[in-house]
Amino acid sequence: KLLQMETTYSKELANTSAALQRTTWEALKKTIHGTINRLNPSTLKPLISGLLQANLLRGRGILAKTLLKAGTASPSYTPVYAALVAVISSKLPEIGELVLTRMIVQFRRCYSRSDKGGALGMALFLGQLMNQGVAHELLGLQLVTLLLEDVDTDVGVRKGGGDGVSADGVEIVV
Repeated sequence: KLLQMETTYSKELANTSAALQRTTWEALKKTIHGTINRLNPSTLKPLISGLLQANLLRGRGILAKTLLKAGTASPSYTPVYAALVAVISSKLPEIGELVLTRMIVQFRRCYSRSDKGGALGMALFLGQLMNQGVAHELLGLQLVTLLLEDVDTDVGVRKGGGDGVSADGVEIVV
């Protein structure tokens, strides 16, 4: 009878642990989504401090996915999202690298499918990340070179990404 009680208790504990993990995961997901949805230039500073208190290492994939969706959905807020990524990247560089990597992959996917809206959103976001210092300027120059090779593509990287290019970077392309 004691063995039966122990196995029952261990099963209940495992179920409770799984339920607890699921609950904390959902809470983290809700925190990240809510923070990104409320983000604007005036709420950037207080929301960053709240977001940094969450377990971002655990939710880095959710954060990257939410930022990419938000950046594509509202290109006018890409400078705010890029500032958020820059601050988070200064504290947790692996998250900035993950966002940048996923953004490049998403741009390539949109570009190869000729999805101008998606490619434009990703190009603007990449340009803002270059301006914030998260992405190197060579990435922006490679992007411009790619877009100049195919003149039919109407993706406007110059709108958001030209501020951070130095004279040395222009000489590299020329």
